Amino acid sequence: MIRFLLAFWLALAFANIEEPNEETQICAVANSFLTLQTETCKISKRPPFKHEDLLNEPQSPLAAWKPGGLCRGVRADKFCVFTHSSFNQGQGVSMITTGKSIATIATRPAFLGEKDKQKAEVDSKSTLPYQEMEIAGKDIGLVATRTIRAGELVMARTPGIMVNERALKILGKKVLSELLVRAVDNLPSHHRESLLNLSTHSSPSDYGDQIYKILTTNSFRTGYHDAADPFYSLFTEVSRLNHDCQPTCAYYFDHTDFHHKVVAVRDVMAGEELTIAYYDPLQTHTTRQEKLQREWGFKCSCQRCNADKSLIAESDQRVLQIHELLKEVDDHSATSRATPEKAELLVSLYEREGIIGRLNEAYYRASIEYIGVGDIANATKYASLCVESGLLFIGPDRPFIKNMQDLITDPTGHPKWKFRLRDV
Repeated sequence: MIRFLLAFWLALAFANIEEPNEETQICAVANSFLTLQTETCKISKRPPFKHEDLLNEPQSPLAAWKPGGLCRGVRADKFCVFTHSSFNQGQGVSMITTGKSIATIATRPAFLGEKDKQKAEVDSKSTLPYQEMEIAGKDIGLVATRTIRAGELVMARTPGIMVNERALKILGKKVLSELLVRAVDNLPSHHRESLLNLSTHSSPSDYGDQIYKILTTNSFRTGYHDAADPFYSLFTEVSRLNHDCQPTCAYYFDHTDFHHKVVAVRDVMAGEELTIAYYDPLQTHTTRQEKLQREWGFKCSCQRCNADKSLIAESDQRVLQIHELLKEVDDHSATSRATPEKAELLVSLYEREGIIGRLNEAYYRASIEYIGVGDIANATKYASLCVESGLLFIGPDRPFIKNMQDLITDPTGHPKWKFRLRDV
């Protein structure tokens, strides 16, 4: 019986990695709840493929990923738990995705040992520039224990749980909770305990509900790791960062080493809270409050939101002006009213609203406007600022960074060279 169950789970977990030499496999039979029922079906008379052979193959990128013994869903939408317990020096990571998806993810450089030695200094508990503290009206948050300079890497953390977005959309809460329980329980104990300490915002009804609420409350959308579907990822300390509409930090997920990186956008003094923006802060006061209440269940009490009514009105006017300017400078037609001066104004408005982590957006537009009128000096100036800001706060391998680097290297060869003068 034990041997049968072992063979069952191995076949179930990797059924999406199709092999032409299989004689039998566990076939999924759909039901109305998308839970998995099984039966055995014949697909070939050739000798059966053994998953053990794949695990024992030293060169196989899948060798480090152990099936969690649980799958839900059917056919191409069959989602299983896979755990890499030794990832990032024993922190471990569990993924809920398909067999085809994990086969792609397993080939990422971060999982092939190429990044094992690139451990950031801030990963050491003895050098952390912050500590967890109770924040009035916010539950637990992170507070600086020393001065943190603008551009300094505050933390770099790998995820504990990663969930394919299709699983979130297709599987119901009960079914997804079953997978989440297995994914969390398969993690090394220290990482599991840290994840279970994260906020749920409301009292859970049971263990599965607790993990489900932790995911929906604290996860970040981290991108298309299998080149097909976006993933939501759950981190420990990163998820302790509270929201602010003028955040002290920016964050991005570095796909090269699978670290979620948090960087200070300005100098942060000792005793000051470290914060991020949970969503686009370039919105009016009312829109921000409604969005945060609806999707995160709280009313923002940051300095920008608690300002005097006249200051809030001035801020809202700047936000509306930013959106109007973005429309103008992004209009590259002959009838556009955009000018380099309007792009300069855009930069100043971003700064006045405290949206420092996204200044690259304004710098980019200013560079394009100046190259559009043939002003190489100012175009390359803002291109350099855009690259610097982008690399710090948005992350490497972004198309706009390559665009700006090309402009700096060959201004007159850039596609937008003097485009504002062509129809003059």
